[in-house]
Amino acid sequence: MSDASGEARSIALEESDFEKDLGVYVDNNLSFNKHVALSAAKANRVMGVIRRSFDYLTVEVFLQLYKSLVRPILEYGHAVWQPQHKTLCQEVERVQRRATKLISSLKDKPYSERLATLKLPCLEHRRKRGDMIEVYKYLHGFYKTERPQFSFFAGRDTRGSTLKLSKPRYRLNVRGNFFSERVVNTWNSLPDQVVTAPSVNAFKARLDAHWKDLPSVFDPECY
Repeated sequence: MSDASGEARSIALEESDFEKDLGVYVDNNLSFNKHVALSAAKANRVMGVIRRSFDYLTVEVFLQLYKSLVRPILEYGHAVWQPQHKTLCQEVERVQRRATKLISSLKDKPYSERLATLKLPCLEHRRKRGDMIEVYKYLHGFYKTERPQFSFFAGRDTRGSTLKLSKPRYRLNVRGNFFSERVVNTWNSLPDQVVTAPSVNAFKARLDAHWKDLPSVFDPECY
């Protein structure tokens, strides 16, 4: 790099353990520990304001406040920072777990029962659902991009779905948590009537109907 006089000078680049990019903190080992910790802390602060501002919360008011002010913080950019380890999944889920205790009539019930009563899916399930919606959009041309690269299954076994994806090979565990790798098994488990839905809204409705009886909807597997 040259200065105003035209003389060349060097600039020392400092090493950083993490950087913020479009609202997501990316660390140097792609663990996203920093992002999860900061997101959970921010969501907890918002929940603290809600708790101090209301002497009594009805279910309707709680759901409106939680869905509009707290949950978006915990879900922003999840396709990038999807927790690879259970401890991170638990850290995110713990915020919603505490939040549901603000309903006085539910605070003594188990977490899964509180969620079922509120018809509030666990965050782990919502992230998986969000992944499937993104895959649907990629495969059906809603995104004008070539990334991520998906390959359709080249073999003869397409039972269950005509849009099965091939499973890529990778050496590192962290690679297996990348969006284009982690979604394959779940997507391939969906029936043809779901993956070939004519619109995004139809896909969401069919996916929810297909998954409605899954225990993991209200009972996160990371606990």
